[in-house]
Amino acid sequence: MSGMEKRRIDDCEPGPVPSPRPVDRFGFVKQEHGSPYEGVIKSREERRVRKWRKMIGVGGSDWKHYVRRKPHVVKRRIRKGIPDCLRGLVWQLISGSRDLLLMNPGVYEQLLIYETSTSELDIIRDISRTFPSHVFFQQRHGPGQRSLYNVLKAYSVYDRDVGYVQGMGFLAGLLLLYMSEEDAFWLMVALLKGAVHAPMEGLYQVGLPLVQQYLFQFDHLVKEHLPKLGEHFTKEMINPSMYASQWFITVFSYSFPFHLALRIWDVFLFEGVKIVFKVGLALLTYCHDDLIKLPFEKLIHALRNFPEDAMDPDKLLPVAYSIKVSKRLEELKSLYEKQNKKVVQSAETNGKVKQQDMQED
Repeated sequence: MSGMEKRRIDDCEPGPVPSPRPVDRFGFVKQEHGSPYEGVIKSREERRVRKWRKMIGVGGSDWKHYVRRKPHVVKRRIRKGIPDCLRGLVWQLISGSRDLLLMNPGVYEQLLIYETSTSELDIIRDISRTFPSHVFFQQRHGPGQRSLYNVLKAYSVYDRDVGYVQGMGFLAGLLLLYMSEEDAFWLMVALLKGAVHAPMEGLYQVGLPLVQQYLFQFDHLVKEHLPKLGEHFTKEMINPSMYASQWFITVFSYSFPFHLALRIWDVFLFEGVKIVFKVGLALLTYCHDDLIKLPFEKLIHALRNFPEDAMDPDKLLPVAYSIKVSKRLEELKSLYEKQNKKVVQSAETNGKVKQQDMQED
């Protein structure tokens, strides 16, 4: 075959291009250096899978009974990491989404096929930005991107108040790597509507009200747990909105190593959002001595690009688990609501005064 003919065939039939770069065990295109965790994880996981299968029962039949009988064992095992092959099922069991799915047969299909959403173009625009280095989502209009579109579109119809906001793609994308579209959809509903824990929908509503509350709480926690660093941040005019918003909006699934994000999600689905605060504080604790020396520009960079050793779940998570925040988070939430009420009231008062002025004029 002549070079000319060959080129014509290549031009006409682009076809799927096989990825020339190797892929890690989670399906992400590998960085040049291999992960040091591969071998360790494998042998540990085989032992753990046997324990977990016993705990779950066939298709999750023993799960609720086991959790009631031995909640501390369940919590401890989840904190050590759910075996990857069982992760999808366990996530559905601990989030309450399996129950939602069973109570709503056919609803997902209905939302998908018969309804239209005002967010469709926004979703299409953002899809290629979600996990661009993962083989499942790389192919334009491929099955991964189609599933992602379907779940986000169905959610935007199901909950028209929230509709669709960009960060939601990372939640849906992460879930789709471990479960079917319908399962991923109901897990999003469970999270945003609060089947087990506090609803997350405030992270995505207009003005991101819940993000504001979380950043307020986190700012106080940094100053209380790491006073020297808190002081340094104040001096350099750094506040959590400059680096921590994404932590809350995507629960560390954006720009964090996948093996760490998964371990955080295991705990997040079982214990709730407090793990995000704990991991955030643990990261700052781990990098404390370096961060305290940096000026503004370098600080911003460092807070968005933590060193690789800080991202090792076996080093970082034990630090996170040792930090106690539950009681303080409640107190700070009340303080935030009190302050917010004052702000709203004073704005309303100002509005009334202005109206009176206008009437008097």
